[in-house]
Amino acid sequence: MKRTCFLTIALFVFSFNFLNAQSGLLGEYFSGTNFDRKVMSRVDSKIDFTWDRVSPAPGINATDYSIRWTGRLQAPKSGKYVFSAKVDDGIRVWVGGFKVIDAWGPHDYGDFSGAIVLEANRAYDLKVEYYNGIFEGEIQLRWVMPESGNSPQPVQAQYFTQPGTKPVAAVTKPPAAKPEKKPVKKSTTPPKTTPSKPKPAKTENTKPASKLPAEKPKPQPPAPTETELKTQQQALELKFIYFVKSKDIILPESKKTLDDWVVFLRQKPDATIDIAGHTDDLGNDEKNRILSEQRAQIVADYLVSQGLDKNRIRTKGYGGTQPIYVNPATEKERSLNRRVEIRAK
Repeated sequence: MKRTCFLTIALFVFSFNFLNAQSGLLGEYFSGTNFDRKVMSRVDSKIDFTWDRVSPAPGINATDYSIRWTGRLQAPKSGKYVFSAKVDDGIRVWVGGFKVIDAWGPHDYGDFSGAIVLEANRAYDLKVEYYNGIFEGEIQLRWVMPESGNSPQPVQAQYFTQPGTKPVAAVTKPPAAKPEKKPVKKSTTPPKTTPSKPKPAKTENTKPASKLPAEKPKPQPPAPTETELKTQQQALELKFIYFVKSKDIILPESKKTLDDWVVFLRQKPDATIDIAGHTDDLGNDEKNRILSEQRAQIVADYLVSQGLDKNRIRTKGYGGTQPIYVNPATEKERSLNRRVEIRAK
């Protein structure tokens, strides 16, 4: 029996060590460009991928996704390490808690780098965050070791371990047998009990409860007249929905404008609306057109989620072809071109 127990424990420890010894990083794959909805996880031996308008993993679209890799990085020698990354679109890299690369934004095959000093044979926490917006996705994590003089090379799997792995000491001998406990003889003499004094019973309040008068229903406000609705519409059409730079994320201050549109459209059940998306003048024209369509669709989806019939909505993206500020002189003027306009009919 003891020999069987020893073999079972040894096999368990061997299996545990084998699984933990797998090289690689834990990759968590999300829908959305800001880790919005986790879809799956897997172990990636290295970060060297090109997804030319194809999905990076099952259950994820070919665009608008983000990935987070975590694990441990073993430094083979002491000295200055230069990390570099080629990406389309954004990347952030932390080594030992220090951010060595920060290029979180849309880039067409950008090349970014950063340096840090590491000690030999020491394991450092590693975190890499990446996102792709539209079109192709690409990410390559590389490094140059101290005094190597080489060009950047991919960081190989032998230097990676998954997060949370710890070495487990091998079992060299079976565990010592626990001493048997002798049975304790039970006493047959019943324990002495002291009779408790009965507690006085609580008396209920017999006074009848007073009846509150029933609340009168509040009068409903009168329905707005056509003239009042027209005034509301004109005021709303002058308020635009603004977005984060290079993203289809609505700025918090525009949320109230959207909710005001919901209230107005509930009062005009026969009205249809046109939603027009716009971008600033930076970047690729085709990407801007697609981004403007996504912005218009985000607004439409919100209105539908509030009960508006989707058949009452039409969307279109114009990219940067219809700016409010032509040749904007400041970032403030440029930000006002990143908008969605709503028109009711």
